[in-house]
Amino acid sequence: ASGDSKLEVRALILEAAELSDLGQDLGRAYRLLKRAEALAFPGGTDGMKKQLLSPLATVSVNLGRFDEALDVYARLAELAERTKDAGTEARVRFALANLAYQRQEERPEAGGRPELLRLAREALAAAGRAGSKVFEAMSLRLVAELLGDGPGERGEAEEALGRCIDIARETGLPERRISCLWTRAERRAAVDAAAAWRDVDEALSLAAEHDNPLYLASAWRARSMVAFRTRPLPEALGEAERALDAVEVLRQWQRDATSQAELFSGWAGDYHRLAGRTLEAGEASAVPPRKALERAFAVSERLRARTLFEALVASRALPAEAETPEHREERTRVLRALSVTQRRLLEPALSASERARLLGELQELERRERELRPAARRMELSFASLSATEQRLGEEEALLVFLAGADQDVQGERAGGAWVLAVTREGTHAYRIPERARLRPAVALLSGLIERRDGSEAGAAAALYAQLLAPALRELPPKVSRLLLVPDGPLHDLPFAALRERADGPPLMARYELARVPSASLLHYWREQPEHPPGGEALVLADPDRGGTVPGARTVATARGGVFLETASLGALPEARREGRTVREALEDTSVKPRLLVGAEASEQALKTSRWDAVRILHVAAHAVVDVESPERSALVLAPGSAGEDGLLQPREITELRMRDALVVLSSCRGASGALLAGEGVLSLARAFFESGARAVVASLWPMRDAEAAELLERYYRHLAAGQGAASALRDAQREAWEDGEPAAAWAGLGVMGDAALVPVRPAAGLAPRGLGRSLVPGLAVGAGLLSLTLFGLWRRRARRQEGAGRR
Repeated sequence: ASGDSKLEVRALILEAAELSDLGQDLGRAYRLLKRAEALAFPGGTDGMKKQLLSPLATVSVNLGRFDEALDVYARLAELAERTKDAGTEARVRFALANLAYQRQEERPEAGGRPELLRLAREALAAAGRAGSKVFEAMSLRLVAELLGDGPGERGEAEEALGRCIDIARETGLPERRISCLWTRAERRAAVDAAAAWRDVDEALSLAAEHDNPLYLASAWRARSMVAFRTRPLPEALGEAERALDAVEVLRQWQRDATSQAELFSGWAGDYHRLAGRTLEAGEASAVPPRKALERAFAVSERLRARTLFEALVASRALPAEAETPEHREERTRVLRALSVTQRRLLEPALSASERARLLGELQELERRERELRPAARRMELSFASLSATEQRLGEEEALLVFLAGADQDVQGERAGGAWVLAVTREGTHAYRIPERARLRPAVALLSGLIERRDGSEAGAAAALYAQLLAPALRELPPKVSRLLLVPDGPLHDLPFAALRERADGPPLMARYELARVPSASLLHYWREQPEHPPGGEALVLADPDRGGTVPGARTVATARGGVFLETASLGALPEARREGRTVREALEDTSVKPRLLVGAEASEQALKTSRWDAVRILHVAAHAVVDVESPERSALVLAPGSAGEDGLLQPREITELRMRDALVVLSSCRGASGALLAGEGVLSLARAFFESGARAVVASLWPMRDAEAAELLERYYRHLAAGQGAASALRDAQREAWEDGEPAAAWAGLGVMGDAALVPVRPAAGLAPRGLGRSLVPGLAVGAGLLSLTLFGLWRRRARRQEGAGRR
């Protein structure tokens, strides 16, 4: 690296360290360090690389980017070994132990604590060899936190924390002193309540004195833990609520929405703990049961989809941030450069070295683009209350709010458990469900069995039904026919439509309309928007043809899938063209006018230049690519349409489309999938469309076969064109597919997110929609009572067909 670049790297590291140490704008700190990384590697000195990698790993951990942190620490460990650097080895040993601790909190495993203690002792030994007081103090605290409650371990922990506090005083490290004080307070709570309160109040005072929001939030958390062990439960719950207030102050210090969501995800366990302990208090009558339900519901709403909710409310209530012409011109330049770089990356013959170079260039452009985005607009949010939610639901609706927490934390303390709240007009009830660690493998097992396409998932589907839904559904009012699901944790990946009461019984979607909603507050937000007059356009893009710009890319595909690096070789989707024509035909005699674009016309340019105030339906039958590691690189794969586009419609572009309560149908691979952030939910393409102004999105959890996707969507639009709501039309389409013997893989992954009741289409007066047989029209008016009477017969016919199919 040149002298100038060395100075720039040091300046970037210093600026990032200041932001990180104060817990302020961690997203900017991360981007500064990634910029420094591009300058320091490969030509920088070993010392420069060490100075860079350590804060980069720390910021990555604080943002919940654990996999990236592990990679950075591995690079740092290699440097330490190669340069015989005992100090860096101590840093890495502690970091890996601490990271393992945080992963255990996120995904608890039986017997994990002894292994964590072993790693913490190794870190302490490495600090001693290096003579590092800083890492000795940090390792002492971690060892003490992991020791048990036996007399010997309790004494060892007390000694370790006393030594930690002494080192912090000797070396002038207030952060180490604060953390050791709150850890000692938590340990002392069980044996000396007065000493515990002195320690935690001293930690709070020091954190406030140094004006560090990260340490303030942590100290408030420790105060709540001391309260749970020493005070009456109602008082402890109040302390825990104040701790969440401190967490939200820390969240507000983050400038951009992505950093807010990433940091917030690391505190989701505190929300689960408070909500669960509140419900337990209601069960034990330590808090009046109704009050417990209201408070737990309020905590849940504070946790869920916050950045999406804030973005939508602010977009309607606040003016756009003023942008100077120079700033706008620079952002336009960066976006054009992004497009050019991505077009190069889509070239099939690109060499490995050139691809690596371009990926580095892309990373820098992405960082620059994020820096140039307007800051997140903020305003005071009003979350939906339980009473208001009950009143606003239709009598046919039930809102099922899942809280997928843990039963115990790493220390063995009660962590709130997992629950489902069943909310209807008639009231709310809470039910326990299996904790997150048990749900994750059960959901993965069901999805794997569904992929086999042989019906072997029936038993697993019935087991999950019993664990998650059975008690709540048994007590629902008889008029309920629509379930609004607010998933959490691993339940975001659960195909609820495939669950069933009995292994040999009908699936859940045969009984209920189903839709996922990010939160009750967002549901209320959508339903409070004014109704649009009939009319408008249905924009349909089908089987985009990139063949003119990417030679050899028009082989025929059978599944709508792929990964980012394989975009260039994704095949044509001939069934998607038929699907597009079917959608056009189904909507021609309705209130919306279809506009079908296929092949090269189904382009990114055409989509971006559409009149979005007039679009009521957007249907995209195309490939999608999902990048879990870098969610903003996920994309719908379209034709470019102009030299300035790359054909990859990505989240940063989707959010700028400015829709007006449209229905978006993503007939593509995994439009509902993506990186999962605790609390915020799935960072999917569907979510980006919500931020752009969509009111409901239909998308799939997994890749669908081309022909099956086309057939299912043909059924869907028949019902939609008849004036049915978004969820009602999908329920009927899925039920028809099930009755015809289609495997769950062909229909269960497709789901409605957002406002289930949205009706985007009105049939023309006096006309049966084209493509919908007249014999079906009278059936569309059948009431819910008659529908339920027919289900048993439908199930019997389905069962007979399965018996016949089983002999093939």
